[in-house]
Amino acid sequence: MAVIKIIYVINHSALYGSNKSLLNLVDGLVEKDISPLVVMAMEGDLCNELNQRGIPYKIIPHQFSIYPNVSRKRLRNILSFIPKLFFLLFQNLRAVISLIKVSREFDADIIHTNIGPDHIGYMAAKIMGIPHVWHIREYQDLDFKWHPIPCKAGFIRKLHCDNNYPLAISHGLSEHFKMQIKGRVIYNGILKKTQIQFIENKKRYFLFVGRLEKTKGIILLIEAFIELAKYDSDYKLHIAGDGSNALVAELHRIIDESGFSHRIIFLGFQSDVYDLMANATALIVPSFNEGFGRITVEAMFNGCLVIGNNSGGTKEILEKENLGILYSGHEELLAAMKMVVLNGIESYYPTIKKAQERAVALYSVEQNVSEVYDFYQEILNQK
Repeated sequence: MAVIKIIYVINHSALYGSNKSLLNLVDGLVEKDISPLVVMAMEGDLCNELNQRGIPYKIIPHQFSIYPNVSRKRLRNILSFIPKLFFLLFQNLRAVISLIKVSREFDADIIHTNIGPDHIGYMAAKIMGIPHVWHIREYQDLDFKWHPIPCKAGFIRKLHCDNNYPLAISHGLSEHFKMQIKGRVIYNGILKKTQIQFIENKKRYFLFVGRLEKTKGIILLIEAFIELAKYDSDYKLHIAGDGSNALVAELHRIIDESGFSHRIIFLGFQSDVYDLMANATALIVPSFNEGFGRITVEAMFNGCLVIGNNSGGTKEILEKENLGILYSGHEELLAAMKMVVLNGIESYYPTIKKAQERAVALYSVEQNVSEVYDFYQEILNQK
């Protein structure tokens, strides 16, 4: 069987959701007839992971094809908008030229871009006349306030171009970008089917895992927990993740003013959160518009109840079969936490076990690798 050579294009190289998903995918595909090459914008933790696996990578500096942020409306930001935009376009043009050269030297069969706002893979594949897979993992506008260049409608047209094959990680994302006709929905592969655990003796803490950003709902969660702390004197909130210095300072100010700083524990970035999940009373997922919900599924694999915002990928994962607790807004989040405290986590064990079974069936690495591999085969057969 002929080896299929695929270039995976990413931007940042931190080990957050999209790159973890890519590692899981590539780990499975190299066991088949896939030869990968990863192209990224900068060195980072992902490079160490690739080196350990013997997977080659190239550094091609580039930026997301989104408009520079001038949301603060400061004169300095407004005046710098045009120079930033021209530099972005120029840098990405150079990156496309470099990517074409790398792709020809590698003799790539497919270019697979691992995140929506990264456009250089699309442009290089279009010029070369080879298939391009565009992995759509985020809403862009709803979750991160990103606005694609030149516009959202233009981005949707790119997704539907000949030789471009969009791949969404949730049905919500597919609908957001009007991908129902041409696109494919394949859920992320989070863990292997055997990587499950369930600890009965849960500890008395709620858990947040992820990057500290306002769009992740971290302020709403802290404010709701402060209200819970007035009602209950026992439970704690553990926060595993990092963020900007400004936001972290704001969070500490809110907590210090509440008088409950001893009940809200900042753990910083954690490379392994599975034991934290397995021991937690519940994982809180307060993101306003989660593209998929990797953290949600990780919690399901690790036998942890999920209390999640009733939107985006979190809703899609939990809603149909009542696999967790969904809420809308501050009051419902507070009520959900109170309910778990009052009823006791033991009363939710059947829900946790059901969610775990569903995670193994839908979100395993094996399932994801198999579906993506079949997608590649369909694309190359059409070619």
